[in-house]
Amino acid sequence: MGTQLSHTCNVHRPGTDHRIGVAERQAHPLFFIGKEQRMRSSMRVALLNTFDTNGGAARAAYRLFQGLGRIGVERTLYVARQDGAHPDIVAVRPESPAEKVDWEWREAAIRAEEAPYPALKRHGFPPFHSERAARAELLERRLKPADVINLHWTRGLTDWDHFLSNRSPDVPLIWTLHDQHVLTGGCHYAGGCTGFTDRCGCCPVLESDDGNDLSSRVLSRKRTALATFKGPLHLVAPSRWMAEQAERSALFRDRAVHVIPNGLDSLRFRPRDAGALRDRLGIKRDATVLLCVAHDLTDQRKGYGTLRAVLDGMTMPDGCVLVLVGHGPARHPKHVRTIEVGNVASDDDMALHYSMADLLVVPSAQDNYPNTALEAMACGTPVLGFPIGGLTDLVGRNERGFLAASSTADDLAHALANALSDSHQLGVRGHAARDFVERECTLECQAERYAALYAELNAQAKGV
Repeated sequence: MGTQLSHTCNVHRPGTDHRIGVAERQAHPLFFIGKEQRMRSSMRVALLNTFDTNGGAARAAYRLFQGLGRIGVERTLYVARQDGAHPDIVAVRPESPAEKVDWEWREAAIRAEEAPYPALKRHGFPPFHSERAARAELLERRLKPADVINLHWTRGLTDWDHFLSNRSPDVPLIWTLHDQHVLTGGCHYAGGCTGFTDRCGCCPVLESDDGNDLSSRVLSRKRTALATFKGPLHLVAPSRWMAEQAERSALFRDRAVHVIPNGLDSLRFRPRDAGALRDRLGIKRDATVLLCVAHDLTDQRKGYGTLRAVLDGMTMPDGCVLVLVGHGPARHPKHVRTIEVGNVASDDDMALHYSMADLLVVPSAQDNYPNTALEAMACGTPVLGFPIGGLTDLVGRNERGFLAASSTADDLAHALANALSDSHQLGVRGHAARDFVERECTLECQAERYAALYAELNAQAKGV
């Protein structure tokens, strides 16, 4: 089955190549309003994600949770670790001595299977995990009846075999792809490896030359688990690139994939007066500010090292400042004043940092639909990066930012020099970026698209 695009805020009919257009909706306003209200008041949606607010996937899933609430959909978010205090979030954790013993036993078995691969121990956040989860039984006990289950990034929360074999075929499953893990034998991003299109094995992340290594076994077990679920299972990809990866994958190439961009609160992430922040950081009001944001600035995939090398090889404008947000410390470029502000916790503070910047640089080698790019654009700040992943969807044909001609450092340097040479274009593309977010990427717009998909699949599963 092919990719279904849902890039307008009109209702999207899964399984077709068209949408209900605006004109058609306006022709029958009472019918559509009544139908949508009935659907939202009766449908119960379960969202599953490992965290509620920690990390990019969590932030994206939580924003969908917020958006669904705003349009009247009854939803519950199930997480392995809860940092917030929302009453509709359920933390799936051991609550009795017996549950703790069971959880510890399952966790030990998972760790034992990974033990032969020392490459995994060299990462603060492992770039690989299996399809197994120690919370398998706990999740089943906590999960309330739902009409639709929407899985997100579920490391340690859902055990594929246990979860899929216990699902009723009349409750459709939707799996939102925040990285490639759902598609692969365990890695979160495959890089140049194409093993996930066949059977995995000889995994570069595991640094393995064994064709029957853990990645091969995980992919095989995922395939077996998927066969146990007889109901509808559709994928949602935030970017066209991720949808293409799903269509290439051995596990999902024959299943439907829908493209629904992530959304955010466009009132919170909006252009702001950040002059006071510049003053506090000791940055002149007329200085050109480059911003680079990553949860972990030392994560090689995020590409800060590439950006640093590019800046070292360029002649930068006088007074140009690089501001780094994220966990470090990071090595600084030799010829550009660099300010590390560490982690910025609140959305309001982050919006100020985006608004302070003239340009957000996203030097990732591989990425899905970067929250940082979407957030910066909502604040009226254009984005620069490689022509990869969801950046091509967000930036478009350079009307909302600047894309390098290829994924080489030289082309990134050329794009950066071009961007910094024309302050007027920075402003023009920043305004276009904000307009795009307001038109396509609000919480409500994303929630409407998901709600339409939920309702359609729920009706199909129940034979309505």
